Amino acid sequence: MFTNVARSGLGDPLVKPLTRRGLRGRRALKRFLYAQLALRQAVMIALGREMPLVPFTVEADPPSVYYVFRIRTEVVAALGDRLGLPSHLPITPIRCLVDDDPEHLLVLNVYRVSGLANGLRAEWSVFVADTSGVPRYLVFDARSSKVSMDPVDIITRASPVKHRREGAVISTQVGEGEGAFTSTINMPSGEHAERVSPAPEWAVANDFIYWGNGICDRTFYAAGMVDPRQSKIPASAFTVQDDTPWAELVEPEPVHVLVLDDAIELVISPWENLKRLDA
Repeated sequence: MFTNVARSGLGDPLVKPLTRRGLRGRRALKRFLYAQLALRQAVMIALGREMPLVPFTVEADPPSVYYVFRIRTEVVAALGDRLGLPSHLPITPIRCLVDDDPEHLLVLNVYRVSGLANGLRAEWSVFVADTSGVPRYLVFDARSSKVSMDPVDIITRASPVKHRREGAVISTQVGEGEGAFTSTINMPSGEHAERVSPAPEWAVANDFIYWGNGICDRTFYAAGMVDPRQSKIPASAFTVQDDTPWAELVEPEPVHVLVLDDAIELVISPWENLKRLDA
């Protein structure tokens, strides 16, 4: 029975008509209260007492694309030295999809972003084991169509990054002339698209994204990263021409070319481990 609520010891239920005056008051209170909280957070961040949390959205159009390459066997042992990676972050194998075996992989991710950064981005990454042995992304080369920031060079200068979808065709170009990466993807129609699921460790690798000097960004994400709607593109439906310096590190044909359907909403704490690092 739901009668005589006040006599039950639970108090009056939280049901009360909202008036125009009450609505105006709550709007003003919301603005004032959260403005004060934001000001407090800004002061605490400036004093180094709290970490910043900023939005980072991987847009759905054009789709984010992962080009997943297998690192050549003879390159693996010396790859950390070749890229100048910190010794405490060794290269490690990882599964990309649930049916894969762990392998040493190099990934090029091309996407449009808004929030912390804006514009088109291309990032070359390998996977390293953190101090707990968990695989993490490590970005060793990043290009952006607009000026942005990174913890290695501080300023990421704008460079040629083109990535667009026209109808069923996705075309990509990173760099110009000699040394460029270019790709064309012909998207299969819905009934012919091969839907695939990432391995759990592929998603978890995004918890901490390292850079070449050992600084890492901490990321917080939802189902869009853990269980994305994505298609694996058959080899007959894409072409890749890789003339970048990184092409010599990998086998010529990608293991996977993955296209994501949806946007991915992230919150990032940039350069999260600075306090714990020694120069």
